[in-house]
Amino acid sequence: MDRTSGRLRILALLVVVMFIGLTTRLWFLQVLAADKYKHTKVTNRTRTVLTPASRGNIFDAHGTLLVGNRQSLQVQVNQQELGPNKTAVLTRLASLLHKKLSTLQASLADPKYYPYAPIPVASDVPKEVSFYVAEHAQQFPGVRVIEAPVSDYPQGTLAAHILGYIGPIDKTQIADPAFQGYDPNDIVGRDGLEKQYEHYLQGTKGKDFYLVNAAGKQIKTIGSEPPKPGDNVYLSIDANIQKLVEEQLQSGIMTARSVADSSTGALLHANAGAAVVMDPQTGAIVAIASWPSYDPTWITGGKFHEHFTTKDGQPLINRAEAQVYAPGSTFKSFIALSALKSGVASERGSYLCPSTYSYPNDPTQHVFSNFEPTAAGTYLTLAGALKVSCDTVFYKFGADFYDKSRAAGQGMDFLTSDLLPFGFGSPTGVDLPYEPAGILPGFDYALQHKDVYPNGWLAGHSILTAVGQDSVAVTPLQLATAYSAIANGGSICRPHLTARIERPDGKTVKTIQPKCHSIPYTSQEIAFVRSALTGVTSAGGTAGTAFANFPIQVAGKTGTAQRPPHQDTAWFAGMAPAANPKYVVVAMVEQGGFGGITAAPIVRHIMEGLFHVPQTNPITGAP
Repeated sequence: MDRTSGRLRILALLVVVMFIGLTTRLWFLQVLAADKYKHTKVTNRTRTVLTPASRGNIFDAHGTLLVGNRQSLQVQVNQQELGPNKTAVLTRLASLLHKKLSTLQASLADPKYYPYAPIPVASDVPKEVSFYVAEHAQQFPGVRVIEAPVSDYPQGTLAAHILGYIGPIDKTQIADPAFQGYDPNDIVGRDGLEKQYEHYLQGTKGKDFYLVNAAGKQIKTIGSEPPKPGDNVYLSIDANIQKLVEEQLQSGIMTARSVADSSTGALLHANAGAAVVMDPQTGAIVAIASWPSYDPTWITGGKFHEHFTTKDGQPLINRAEAQVYAPGSTFKSFIALSALKSGVASERGSYLCPSTYSYPNDPTQHVFSNFEPTAAGTYLTLAGALKVSCDTVFYKFGADFYDKSRAAGQGMDFLTSDLLPFGFGSPTGVDLPYEPAGILPGFDYALQHKDVYPNGWLAGHSILTAVGQDSVAVTPLQLATAYSAIANGGSICRPHLTARIERPDGKTVKTIQPKCHSIPYTSQEIAFVRSALTGVTSAGGTAGTAFANFPIQVAGKTGTAQRPPHQDTAWFAGMAPAANPKYVVVAMVEQGGFGGITAAPIVRHIMEGLFHVPQTNPITGAP
């Protein structure tokens, strides 16, 4: 009996404890946590809809609008709202949009989109589509047509390669911490400045808050946060000069196609090219062009394949900044500077220019021929060797550098060490994506690339490097940057396209300051080579015909780079006025033959526009 009574007392105590605990919990929920759960209740009944912000604009140096914004009608589909007759709805929509049902289904199956989010399936649709969907809403559940801001290009194709284009964010970008806060519906910069300055241009999404019922139906709007437009980017590019450069580059390429290749007699293909105009004092890029070009609206408007499947020439490649080429004899200017610095040559030296050159004690007795035999068998000064571009003089310099480095031992490479300060073999740091480093070969490079140099770095490699061949590879922008150091007296300036970034209210967010540093050459060495390069554009020089009767003195260097099995690459790098250059201009034409015949006239015509000189035929001198 006592045992039963004890058990009842324990049970009663447990019941009392449980009631005390329950009462305490209820008091906590209703009093202490009331605000929290009230907020949770409201949150559960609130739907937030993000609204896109207008991207920032891109302007040239004088405020000319290059990339703006316009409203585009975009069709979106929410798969969760399509209902049980999903296929029938999509079939009707495909017919309305003149698309294949499979294409529409593929867009909706893209794994980068959230399953509950509206998915864009068409842009720039006519207003009639919007009207039809609204009038037949019962036939298109889950389908809506909204206005979304898209980039607009008021100058057409001008500067397409540097401006770049926009497109849907991809899975790699979504996973990148740099894109935190982006969602699968976002449109982002995919190339050029649009990509480089994405986080400035993007803007901040707006938010609309709706009260919804248990079924998720919107009851009313309860608040909103308007979107904030992106920042505006102002460039160093001058739209008028950019147009001039693009026109003259294309014109020069078309003209080259009527010229016969000196090796085969066949007409030059002249399939592509690039040109750069720089301010050598600051590194500011005034114009940069690549041909063939493209229309960014082909991509933003979803017509990419329609145009590019029938257009050859890989127009999306920015050949001025993202493609490397052998520089040919334009490289000799830097070899000459290195030769002066290292004592391989002197300003007053005299150098034999035979028709061929063979490296002493070479068991193969390989013969290196002079590309231009005009001066064969004569003695030339260093300036004279640059003027007529005597290969055999520079072959000997390359051999001397090789011998000097081998004699010094301990991994010495005098030529490479002298050329590195000009930026060869490294990206320039320009504010554009996808810039390659280029190639500056030498002893160390050969050790790292035994697939190309199975026998290591030999004298023949150094000999060919001295004329801008072997594995030497540069972009036109790299070459323009290096020539700017000759133009400004010995400083390498990082090239840049952007001058400043501003908020929509005009407040400056960022200013791009010139970044220049001195290179280890004396002002006398730099001045000597710059003066020597004026001979190239004078009578008897390799660009003498192209610059005949030009009223402003130009210092420059031609280049004709061999590229078997293709035709030669034509180059010209020039600066003017020679005594105190305001501009450095580089032109390159793939399969363009001689630099003096194809590339130099392009640079002349560009300079005619830069200095407001009446345009003439650089061959005949006639207007």
